[in-house]
Amino acid sequence: MPPLRHSPVIFRMLLAFGMLLTTSLIAKEYAPEDPREKDLLEFVTFEIEIEGGTWKDSGRFPPLVWQSPDRVLSIIGQCPLVIRWFDKELNELTKPNGKAPYVAYLDGRSEHGQRIRRMVTASPGGKALTAFPHPAHAASYDESQWLLDEQQIALKRKLLGLEHHFPAFKAPQKAEPGATVLHDGTPAEAGFKPESITAMRAACREWYESSKEPFVALVASHGIIVFHEAFDDPIAGTTTLDTPKHMASITKTMSAALYAEFMDQGLVNLDDPVGRLLPDFPVEGPKALTWRATFMHTAGLHMKAGSGREVHNAWSDNWAVNLLPCLTVGKEHRYNNMDTELTGKAMELITGRSVLRLLKENLFIPMGMTRSRASDVCHGGECTALDVAKFGQMLLNQGAYGDTRFFSRETFQKMLPARLKSYWPAAKFDIPWGMGLTYFNERDPRAGTDGIPADKTLLSRKTFCHGAASGAVLRIDPENEVVVTLVREKNLEGDAYKTRLAKFLLAVDEGIVERRP
Repeated sequence: MPPLRHSPVIFRMLLAFGMLLTTSLIAKEYAPEDPREKDLLEFVTFEIEIEGGTWKDSGRFPPLVWQSPDRVLSIIGQCPLVIRWFDKELNELTKPNGKAPYVAYLDGRSEHGQRIRRMVTASPGGKALTAFPHPAHAASYDESQWLLDEQQIALKRKLLGLEHHFPAFKAPQKAEPGATVLHDGTPAEAGFKPESITAMRAACREWYESSKEPFVALVASHGIIVFHEAFDDPIAGTTTLDTPKHMASITKTMSAALYAEFMDQGLVNLDDPVGRLLPDFPVEGPKALTWRATFMHTAGLHMKAGSGREVHNAWSDNWAVNLLPCLTVGKEHRYNNMDTELTGKAMELITGRSVLRLLKENLFIPMGMTRSRASDVCHGGECTALDVAKFGQMLLNQGAYGDTRFFSRETFQKMLPARLKSYWPAAKFDIPWGMGLTYFNERDPRAGTDGIPADKTLLSRKTFCHGAASGAVLRIDPENEVVVTLVREKNLEGDAYKTRLAKFLLAVDEGIVERRP
């Protein structure tokens, strides 16, 4: 097939990165100083498109071009990409045979020796279905979009000779005895003071009246739901207990739990080099990043290197490969999305299934998270407060919910945060981080006054989970067996958010009858 040629067609697209910049747990944003790194970060935002935008002649395959081809040429130099076309049955073709959609596989090396691999899905009369343009947000939840994704995944497995390479990924197993599940009960049965419910309600009502951002809050203790209420305009409001809200980066925790299932079945190992599974990554040397490095955000990837669009392109892991010349593994904690996207590509390659399907069928449905869905693996989750509380209870149970075990207690322990320097002594930051988890030691606003210890925290010091740019909350306190959730769409409150959240958590904290530190 003819090589990809550069074209005068220029595609400009502004990427919205605000979602990545607002979580309170991120260290100061890394700003690349190396011009080469800046160039490569720009390069991975460019994808492949049909020349002219639409496939017009159904009798032949359309010419494919880079978006912003002149800029691509200036960054990577000449890079002829050999194009191979395949039909929906994965047969290689020289011309269309009526079995659409078709997938184009593009492969080549740049002047600098970088391996460039891309995939494009297209049908006559339509545009290229790649990561650009991103499918409509709602399409990510649809079975038809997953089937398109799985066509690319199947072709990738075929090209790499991995169609029958991996053992079957098993569904969560039934286990006895049953682990704690969420259920109704009284505050006394849950070990909570009855008056604490009034305090929680007052804090939440004041929060809504100040922010005007609707939300649903839930507090459970020892599996007993002691507080579960929606806060919205009493007349025009539409938020109910059953309204799913945007979970933002708590989605990373859910993806990590799915990955833990793969670990538990021996399909992946945290300390294996990524290159043992995903092609073109090194398996040894200073740039041999491991899966642990991706989860702990020490792989050297940049927060602007991914924005969630990767989920619909089977070869998006190659975008990280293209950044290898600039990666410094184990040196810094750089919070980003591409780290999580790489783990999604691994799960897809092992199973041949879309990671969005895996999240639904191997996490949400078995846990009874009936109103949950995800449009990507890093920040696109939507859940009700009850659904995310079930997920939190599963983590509190160390991998089980009811009579279903998702992964072993031993695997759960591997998910918990650890100091970065315990694995990378040269790391600039020594914060605790795990698989989509970190500790939350939020200081009690009264600490140091009226005899309250100066180091007192809201909930125990072992409280863990992940932050969210939307302001969604999931706190899991293993010492007091408490799960706190709060779901909402967005957070535009600035510093006031922390104050209002602290007031709510203080009401929860004070409500525990025999609180453990």
